[in-house]
Amino acid sequence: MRCPECKALIEPDAAACGTCGLLLINAAPKRRAEDLAVKRRRASDLDTEQCRFCSGAIPANTIRCKHCGEVIDEDFYRERAQRIRSRINYASWVMYLFGLGALLVFRPVGVLSIAAGLLLSIAYYAIPVEPPSSKSKTKASLGAILKRQLKLERVSIPLPAFRHKKLVFVGTPLIAALIGYSANFFLLQEPVNDILHENAAFRGMEVSAHYQYYVVPGVIVYDLKGLSFRQTPIDVHTAFLEFAKKVKEKRYSRVDLSYRGATKFSIDGASFAKLGTEYAKRNFDYVLYSFPRLFQPADGTRPIPPGPNDRDSLLEFHRKWYGQDQLTKTVANGL
Repeated sequence: MRCPECKALIEPDAAACGTCGLLLINAAPKRRAEDLAVKRRRASDLDTEQCRFCSGAIPANTIRCKHCGEVIDEDFYRERAQRIRSRINYASWVMYLFGLGALLVFRPVGVLSIAAGLLLSIAYYAIPVEPPSSKSKTKASLGAILKRQLKLERVSIPLPAFRHKKLVFVGTPLIAALIGYSANFFLLQEPVNDILHENAAFRGMEVSAHYQYYVVPGVIVYDLKGLSFRQTPIDVHTAFLEFAKKVKEKRYSRVDLSYRGATKFSIDGASFAKLGTEYAKRNFDYVLYSFPRLFQPADGTRPIPPGPNDRDSLLEFHRKWYGQDQLTKTVANGL
């Protein structure tokens, strides 16, 4: 472009001729602020540094080198590790709370949950918080690597910031209680219900089978809730033996015989399993006449001694179990 006055060459976006000073009316005036902004932008483009891995020129404050792909910003590792550690920390506390709630209801689930929380806590401290060092090219020793990897932070208990505190602290015990109820129902009560429904002689008999206090898995409570006029002592005896046969493969420390919530007798887990095994083999002499001597009365007295007639000892056992109740006077008729 030429100046209309002196015909000198000028730039297309010039506001005035540099030779004669003629103002160019058609050109838009350029502001001084725009010139300063361009200078600052060009100065920032020239602000470069050298990559410490490949010695390539890279812009200042860059995170990753565009030439070799190595991470330049050391805070990149710290921020990423902090995000991962916060998630693991949150999950470990959820497992701890759930395990404590489940421990009161069903011990194996609680122990497993707490163990998972411990593993997450170990992973929390195992995540490196320091970036890999690039100053030394020599290979670090195993002790130095473990020391860097397992570097403990100065924290007492890293309690996370729960977003939904009420949901965690209220929902966790409810879930644990649901698991405990399901374990009592499916592992003990459901087999008893199947036994009572399979035989018409048991119709009207009510039995509750559950763990002690509903939370101690090693102890079973076989609670006779009620009988109808149809049941005889041999029916009550057979129902208990059927239950022993059904769960004979499982191991328990003790089994309590109760009547309407009151514990009457106790038997150790090994003898209870043997009862189920002998009953499956149809060893009726053992499951009938050796039966009373295997149980320890809850009142601390001695077990029922063998009498002149083994049938009388079995009858006495049933009397002490439930026979004194006015609704179960059929036991007086004998076996």
